[in-house]
Amino acid sequence: MFSHRQQTTIDQYLAQYSEPDGVEITLNRQFSQVLVIPAYSERPANLIRLWAEMPTNSLMILVINAPAYDPKTLALLAHFEAYCTRKDPQARWQSSLQKNKAGLLIINRCHHGGYIPERQGVGLARKIGADIALKLINEGIVQSPIIHSTDADAHLPKDYFTQTKPGDAAGWVYAYRHRLPAPEHLKIAMRLYELKLSHFTGGLRWAGSRFGHASLGSVIAVNAAAYAQVRGFPKRPTGEDFYLLNKLAKIGPIIRLQGARVVLSPRLSQRVPIGTGTGVRALIDQNLAKTALFYNPDAFSHLQSLLTTLAIAETTDAIERIPNTKIQSYFTNSNCLRTFRKLEANTGRKAHFQRALLNWFDGFQQLKFIHHLRDLDLPDVTLARVLQAPWLQSSQTLDMSRDRLERIQDLA
Repeated sequence: MFSHRQQTTIDQYLAQYSEPDGVEITLNRQFSQVLVIPAYSERPANLIRLWAEMPTNSLMILVINAPAYDPKTLALLAHFEAYCTRKDPQARWQSSLQKNKAGLLIINRCHHGGYIPERQGVGLARKIGADIALKLINEGIVQSPIIHSTDADAHLPKDYFTQTKPGDAAGWVYAYRHRLPAPEHLKIAMRLYELKLSHFTGGLRWAGSRFGHASLGSVIAVNAAAYAQVRGFPKRPTGEDFYLLNKLAKIGPIIRLQGARVVLSPRLSQRVPIGTGTGVRALIDQNLAKTALFYNPDAFSHLQSLLTTLAIAETTDAIERIPNTKIQSYFTNSNCLRTFRKLEANTGRKAHFQRALLNWFDGFQQLKFIHHLRDLDLPDVTLARVLQAPWLQSSQTLDMSRDRLERIQDLA
């Protein structure tokens, strides 16, 4: 399944960097594919539905976790224990391996001694599950070399597992949409939120960036060998999806899948400072004619110029001469030319220098570049202005559905 080099990387990761939760896990059944879900303070009904809808040759790894004593999470654990062959509320793992339904592996990180530290949050929960998935793939218990990741409140399409195909991709991002809340003002806020996400990722792709993909932990799948190479999910309370994809995009392509969409919850949770709930709340009842909500499309034109320069640059001096005052301002503010000179000194060949430049100027640095231009003299724009962006004119470049974009256009 893996090349010698990939196998060495996986073995090293499992020995040195994997979380210890999966060390003692043994399953006496094989599966075609695996799905990892972190669950904190979730309702059992959502997860029971997900489990029931999965193909019977699949394995669901459910990481039930909490940062401290949480009755709702303990009730979730108790609910799923009823399906397991060994019922021990203190056990670190339990399983249900009935042949007439998908397999279930429960990881208990919601009791004293196993709580997830708040500073590591959902990132650690996802990493625990994905590390176990990698172990099972390596042992041949799971046959597909792809680790799928979603959330407890997601609705997966029937062709979910067949959309991804093993190959050279480092990862995959599913098409998605959010279920719309019932109140009209919340429907508008949710559509605006999807437009903000689609505008940003579409602008990045239009500019030629490798990092123009949605960064949502509920719509990610990862090549197992690539997962080991980048040392897994970052242990962060938020942004773990963004930083994982940021690392993966440097070692291989991230494929945007065009199949049926994963449907995500519209819940307005404020559990984390960055996320759907927080983003939607900020868009409720906005004055769309006057309020600037979106990155200025012109910023992506300057990003395109900089990316083009970096892709062909042979020396730092050549980069420094770029005739663009806004990019020059970014150079001064970020002091990145000093970094470029170090990269140039440490790379002997032109191709290596160019690769090092583009790896340094990654998704995080590109976001900082957009923010610098916003703070300089390209402020955010209103809905009417952002709808003129070239990447919002074609359904092929959109992450959001065309019908939802048209509903937003009616508001401009």
